[in-house]
Amino acid sequence: MFDDAKKAPKHRGHFARYRQIAMVLAKYRLEEVLRYVGLQKFLLIGWVLRGNPWRKMPYTKPERMRMALEELGTSFVKLGQILSTRTDLLPPAYTKELSKLQNSLKPLPPEVVEKVISAELSRSTNEVFRDFDPHPIGVASIGQVHSCTLADGTEVVVKVQKPGVPELVAEDMYILSRSAVSATKHWEGAQQYDLVGIVQEIADTIKTETDYIQEGHSAEYFAQFFQEDPTIHIPKIIWESTTVRVITMERIRGIGILDVQALDKAGFDRKELAKRSVSLWLKMVFEGEVFHADPHPGNLFVEPDGRLGLVDYGMVCGVDDEVRWRLAHALKAIMDRDVDLLIDALVELGAVSLLLSGSRARLRKDMKYVMSHYPTIHLQKRSESVTSNLEQLFSLLRRNHIQLPSNTFLLLKTIIMAQSVGRGLDPDFDIFPLLEASVIRIIKKRYSITAALRRLPSAAAELASLAGGLPQRLDRMMKTVERGEVRIHTDVSGAERHIHNLERLVSRTVAGIIIAAVILGSALFFLGSRLGP
Repeated sequence: MFDDAKKAPKHRGHFARYRQIAMVLAKYRLEEVLRYVGLQKFLLIGWVLRGNPWRKMPYTKPERMRMALEELGTSFVKLGQILSTRTDLLPPAYTKELSKLQNSLKPLPPEVVEKVISAELSRSTNEVFRDFDPHPIGVASIGQVHSCTLADGTEVVVKVQKPGVPELVAEDMYILSRSAVSATKHWEGAQQYDLVGIVQEIADTIKTETDYIQEGHSAEYFAQFFQEDPTIHIPKIIWESTTVRVITMERIRGIGILDVQALDKAGFDRKELAKRSVSLWLKMVFEGEVFHADPHPGNLFVEPDGRLGLVDYGMVCGVDDEVRWRLAHALKAIMDRDVDLLIDALVELGAVSLLLSGSRARLRKDMKYVMSHYPTIHLQKRSESVTSNLEQLFSLLRRNHIQLPSNTFLLLKTIIMAQSVGRGLDPDFDIFPLLEASVIRIIKKRYSITAALRRLPSAAAELASLAGGLPQRLDRMMKTVERGEVRIHTDVSGAERHIHNLERLVSRTVAGIIIAAVILGSALFFLGSRLGP
């Protein structure tokens, strides 16, 4: 299922890890998880006979889940960190507890870090760096960061991957993929989610984050993307000291974006910083090919000269014009409280399980109820309303067992997290004008003459294909009617809006045919005049 899993031994070779996972899940009283994923057979008989000594632990289930993931190590910690952001999949109690995994990791001993650097760069730490601080300035599930100085005095940071991470991740992802298949068979609730797809998304994310070469290229992309903006600082990658498992980059020195006291002491205008910080992410989302998908406050700094320094490029996500257009539709629907437009936008964005029997009607009813109870958008409250609506949307999707694709979810979640940064800097910060301007710009771009002409060839080809097959389709339809095999199901909910959409569609189709005819006629006239009689 996963490419990296091919490198790992088959089932027999995984027995020790299977048993370790089963023992940890049992230890933290997660018996239902054991049962769903089919790992109970790997428990030691003696453990079962003695009973679980942790059975009376004074911890909640979310706490026990977090503790189990911590004990299982790198892959499962990363799994928990990713799931902590997926409020469309997990209840708030779980996402809140799993978010603690971000700050609960222990650093590697300095000698281990230096051994990895030496093995990767074929030189000792002392040969690569003039100064190397053995105490890390940051610890993550996959690696940790140390401050250093190059021989020429340049201040840099080096991120070092923990030993054995790729191999362990490959094995754990193989086990998780098989467990997802097992859960789909044995847990009725699994049918409501694409568990195999979720595991695949997580595997892809972790695989990207374990490739520091890719992270370096991502940093260079953003440096190019923001090259015309002198207020943004993207660290330079030191390629001669960078490999797949070690990455060295320019040191960003500044004040953490939410260190309000330090910012005030330094004399920075926090209202202006709030606008610039949020605009940074909105520009990536609405104008770039990829966006930085981790707008965590720890990744953004205000440098002494006022520049915003952005770090950590392990998690980036692709976005194209079509996804942006659908996202703009969803955001406009939320702003306008248009339930039917929002549901249509979610379908276009790839929401899973939305079209199951009865699910759309139920979702529409729930959305209509929630939107009718949103606070009225006053000028001073509208920003709160937009982000509150998004959070309530995620909760509503979870209750209706609807899952968003990872890139779509990250788009919406990134906007929420960026808004949180803005509000942390300025309690009165209003994201609405920035968001509204981005949405309007996307809509105008979509319907510009240039865009229409660019889409015309493909639209004309599709129209020709439709016209060519129309007689056969009509013939099949008439025969079906004659045999009495036609069934009609009517749903008049939102009929007025759909009629309006149909009118717009007909108008655009007619306009498209006219424009195509004019262009085709002009082309024939031009060719005829050039070729002569």
